[in-house]
Amino acid sequence: MVSLLQKSMINLAQVLRLREHQKSFKELEKLGAIDVYYLEAIYQLKEPTIGTISKLLGQSTPNTNYHIKKLINLGLIEKRIDDVDRRVTHLLVTDKYSELINSDEDFWARMQDRLESEVAPTDLAIFQRVLRQTIEIIGEENRQDSVIG
Repeated sequence: MVSLLQKSMINLAQVLRLREHQKSFKELEKLGAIDVYYLEAIYQLKEPTIGTISKLLGQSTPNTNYHIKKLINLGLIEKRIDDVDRRVTHLLVTDKYSELINSDEDFWARMQDRLESEVAPTDLAIFQRVLRQTIEIIGEENRQDSVIG
């Protein structure tokens, strides 16, 4: 059974994902849903390896390589050879992708202004602290899942 907190977090994630996809649909219209998941995972994990992405998304290495090649050809990600172990390849998003996801600064500025004007300062401080902690916990879970998987 899904708790109220879980449902609220799912709803928030879905609303933000929908907003992101609506905003950038024209730029990313050549991508399928799995391509977007690859981009989001690469962006969030900060230079993961191809193996890490394959395991995280439950995809075979050949399938992952197919999507990686597509994203490279669109100029959204690039490969970087590890400085220590030349056999390891890291994936990172390009400036082009970073610009796409950061292009909605007006929306986020309006959100901040509205939150600051409509939410009591003490509630807003608690909200910001809880968001930071939530992001840290999700990051820890993602790292733990990528090690286990």
